[in-house]
Amino acid sequence: MSKKEFPNLLSPLKVRGHILKNRIMSAPNMLFHTVDGRPTDYYTGYLEHKARGGAAIVNLGEVSVGDGGNHTPEMIKNRDNLPLFAELAAAIHEHGAIASAELTHGGMRGKPEFNREIMPMGPVESVCMYDGKTYRALEKEDMELICKQYADTAEYMISAGFDTVHVHFGHGWLPAQFLSPLVNTRTDEFGGSFENRMRFPMMILKAVRERLGKDRLIMMRLSGSERAEGGFTAEDMAEFLSHAQEYIDLVEVSCEVFTYNMASTYRPLGVNTEFSEIIKKSGKVHIPVYTVGSVIYPEQAEEIIASGKADGVSMSRALIADPYLPEKALLGKTNDITPCLRCLNCTDGDNADRHFMCSVNPLIGREARLGFGEDIGKAKVKKTVLVIGGGISGMEAAITAAERGHEIILCEKSDKLGGLLNFTDTDSLKHDLRRYKDFMVAKTLRSKIEVMLNTEATAELVKELGVTDVILAAGSVPKAPTYIKGYEKAYHAMDMYLNPALLEGKKNIVMIGGGLVGTEAGLHLRNLGYEVTVLELDERAFRDARGVYLFGLMQTIDEQKLNIITGAKCTEITEGGVTYEKDGETLTANADLVLYAVGMQSCDELYFDLAELEVKLAITGDCKKPGKVTGAVHDGFFAALDVGRI
Repeated sequence: MSKKEFPNLLSPLKVRGHILKNRIMSAPNMLFHTVDGRPTDYYTGYLEHKARGGAAIVNLGEVSVGDGGNHTPEMIKNRDNLPLFAELAAAIHEHGAIASAELTHGGMRGKPEFNREIMPMGPVESVCMYDGKTYRALEKEDMELICKQYADTAEYMISAGFDTVHVHFGHGWLPAQFLSPLVNTRTDEFGGSFENRMRFPMMILKAVRERLGKDRLIMMRLSGSERAEGGFTAEDMAEFLSHAQEYIDLVEVSCEVFTYNMASTYRPLGVNTEFSEIIKKSGKVHIPVYTVGSVIYPEQAEEIIASGKADGVSMSRALIADPYLPEKALLGKTNDITPCLRCLNCTDGDNADRHFMCSVNPLIGREARLGFGEDIGKAKVKKTVLVIGGGISGMEAAITAAERGHEIILCEKSDKLGGLLNFTDTDSLKHDLRRYKDFMVAKTLRSKIEVMLNTEATAELVKELGVTDVILAAGSVPKAPTYIKGYEKAYHAMDMYLNPALLEGKKNIVMIGGGLVGTEAGLHLRNLGYEVTVLELDERAFRDARGVYLFGLMQTIDEQKLNIITGAKCTEITEGGVTYEKDGETLTANADLVLYAVGMQSCDELYFDLAELEVKLAITGDCKKPGKVTGAVHDGFFAALDVGRI
């Protein structure tokens, strides 16, 4: 047990009659869609996974309170759906966690297509960002209806078996719109002074408390700051909470800025703890204060609580990457906690519209179909498996197959594991990815896997080893820009990591290729102080970046002042730089060093040789199709699951 290692994080807390077994909350996140307003088996399994993993509070995310407030498809709260919501609560309770439902209203950020009779509206008249129509300002009778919607929804979720509701007063939703002096420019009793701006939010809280009664636990998510000149501050929110605590029992502190409430790998860890600390130490707030925002590791969470920055932590992506983080912390198995990459793949535009996925956890969200981690169990038939390639996909395949009881040999042609991700050893920004790579290498080496380094796989080696199954994860190699005159004078972006001497004495660097690899390599160079110009043929750079990660990337590009030129057709590389054409002109980007990142090519040649052998053969990761960590991990995992099924 590690209660001595994490005495604050793992200590219980009693709030309004409920005993929280530790200080970890599974943050609300609406990563699944309902079907015709019904929560699915997928969502039930997803929430149950969080509870099984040991979080004290598990939140159902973004339950819109009613028509006019929907910014996602509405969860229909009627009699027919009550048993489905009840099953959600029951799945959480079965593992000793508190079941919570987050209540939201989009206000002026509501989406018209998700609302029926009542169109979204906000503190003031505004133009809808989605269809350009005008949203009107709330009248007093509108506010009274919304208060009733909050109270009705809270009562419904409690009747379904949830222990508490988590009223969302942050992230730019309706209550935050009223609290904001930047948004709320009303001149009546609900605008102007801070006392007036908090009047309607207080009406909501009062309505919910009166409906649920004095003994029911009520929580709140609140933005600790707008992070903008003239916006509300943590001191303002401490004042608001000094009044709100009459109605609520616990507050979770986030912030208003998108790239901080879902921070990418380029932001610091614990990005919002400064606000929870100010609120907690203000002397005005006497309820437990939790912090949310890039809280990833138990050690980090312990320090936050021990130093008085918060009473507890709320984790979202960390518990997607590894729902068992709390349990592993308790059992002293922190080395076995899968690190979150903060890649935001879980919020990617495509994944948000489809069934979502985590880059490093292939199981999350698929519990209803695949079961939970420990439920996958041993293979029916034990096999001898050769995994070719010691990158992420190969290591994932080897680890998973070994856990299922197979005899595993992993061969890697270089002298170390890690594959392409070994570049993170010298990258100045990819700390999260480096932690994950190191985690995978360490886990591989302590698993029951025979690792053969400096060994290039061949068909003859496969025959010699006498294996029954082969998983080919040989990775990919860079494509060279052979279509550019003088391309041999340039180096691939990876070369600067493997051979840092390339950068010595250089000042101006040109990167050919403005995809995610080229752009992020450029950011690394800027972070080291080099002058960098990225030349991208497309009219838009880093098309392979999506969703929230894209916003974080663009913010970092602005901060680092990375020079990206799009629509640039490179024609020649010389000793002094790169000649390119743009808008009908021929231009030159001066450089002491030219790098390129124009794509990767799969190392799949061996597959066709191995296909002739009497072995079961699978191909995974970049060897199958060059891509991101997500594809590498998922391919390796599922290839291993298919070994020994019959």
